Amino acid sequence: MHSLAVLLFIGAAAAQFQCPAEDGFYPDNKQCDKYYDCYRGTMTEKVCPDGLVFDIAQAPKVEQCNYPFLVECGEGSTLQIAQPSGIECPRQNGYFEHEDPSNCAQYYECTNGEAVLRTCATGLVFDEFSGTCQWASAGFRTGCGERVEVLPDGFSCPNETQVHTNGQALDHTRHVKPSDCRFFYICNEGKYPREVGCPQGTVFNDNTLNCDDPRNVPGCENYYPDDDVSAVARAGINI
Repeated sequence: MHSLAVLLFIGAAAAQFQCPAEDGFYPDNKQCDKYYDCYRGTMTEKVCPDGLVFDIAQAPKVEQCNYPFLVECGEGSTLQIAQPSGIECPRQNGYFEHEDPSNCAQYYECTNGEAVLRTCATGLVFDEFSGTCQWASAGFRTGCGERVEVLPDGFSCPNETQVHTNGQALDHTRHVKPSDCRFFYICNEGKYPREVGCPQGTVFNDNTLNCDDPRNVPGCENYYPDDDVSAVARAGINI
């Protein structure tokens, strides 16, 4: 019954949009990565690849999705549920900061969930809001170059090697935070810890070293309300 209600809601939301007389591509007024293809009065609802948003500057003549920092998205707008790929790519497509907050000169370019590590030129730092490298002196980033070996909660990196489920040794080991199912620690270079959180709706699985459905992690099954867990299950999130 709950799934049926969700489908009816989605159908009602799409039905609110009416194609204008002119054929073309039109944005949704609430979700930035959703748009409508109107052809001879027939509407087809479409969604951009995860991490991209519909480029309203090209509408209605051109069907194009672009990076969020290149498109003006209205205040309070939403996006589809994220489809993360590893620690490097919070979404399938985009430019993202390095997982080590002190490493401001490097960032990830993610395309369809595949990450490529990029490095800014000397004297520049990566600014995620513009998707470009900016002068460090402009103050876009803080904490650059500042590395700590013990976090305020007392966690320090154990001297151990971890092997991922794919059989590869992890360059940056991952460790569960006992007090919170969603959060865990990443140890950069085996020495410098950082606390990070799994995407909304998932928790850290200490066995697979990935973010996972709460139902797969003993003791964390009830971390989220039922509706949140169901939403993640429908989205098929996998890291």
